[in-house]
Amino acid sequence: IGSMATPRSFFDELRAAGIGVLEFNPVNPLSGNEKAWRLNNRDHRKLLVADGRLALVGGRNLSHEYYAGFDEVPLTATSDWRVLPWLDAGLRARGPVVADLQRAFLDAWTEVGGAGFEITTPPPEGNSAARIVLHRGLCDANTLESYLELIASATSHVYVVNGFPLALELQHALLAARERGVRVRALFGHVTPMHGGQPFDGSWSTARTAATELVHSRLDPLVEAGAEVYLFAQRDVAGWSPALGVVHPHVHAKTLSIDGARCSVGSANLDITASYWES
Repeated sequence: IGSMATPRSFFDELRAAGIGVLEFNPVNPLSGNEKAWRLNNRDHRKLLVADGRLALVGGRNLSHEYYAGFDEVPLTATSDWRVLPWLDAGLRARGPVVADLQRAFLDAWTEVGGAGFEITTPPPEGNSAARIVLHRGLCDANTLESYLELIASATSHVYVVNGFPLALELQHALLAARERGVRVRALFGHVTPMHGGQPFDGSWSTARTAATELVHSRLDPLVEAGAEVYLFAQRDVAGWSPALGVVHPHVHAKTLSIDGARCSVGSANLDITASYWES
């Protein structure tokens, strides 16, 4: 799935065109940089830096489901679940924070054998404060600790958008927020998209439907504690068969908003995998 299913010839074409391509933590530890290889660790970041002045960061990978609009894809009950766009979120950044993001790329790039390059810090733009939180696999738990701190600081409300099973630490933090009287709102989806209560067919559909049950089970205690939990839904979209009824797409965004004063946008889900194993 994903890059594992991409033929090597594709990357060879990129290299032939003058594009630098390196492997991070290859599946076969003997095929790349053995010194940097780690079990069960992948670079989950989605980062683009252009000219050292503009950065894009968020949940979107380089695939059609992350960039197509819901009304851009014809949909029927026989459509494969992979054609349905996902709900995602990203951040466009300018200013000094771009240099921090570029250094994050540089560290990963040189670790697997890439050549170093100079980074220039761009001047400030706008008046928003930004902080980059970097998480390095099993080396730390920076994203988990950041999420816990954000939730613990809430005095008015917490808004969560996530599509994967809540890590129990984060579930407990949200329950503690409810005990303090904080309003908790959460938006989730279906790992296998649904139509009229039925899953769309396609590869791994059955397994992903089972995963959806785990995702939703982590929300039950929040509902019992008075949190407002919503499942993302679409209906009557142009180009979609009317027979579909209500459609529940996959939610791939990872955002957290605290009291309308602070928010996080990035590639770290609020699950155990992102909390510990992924960079």
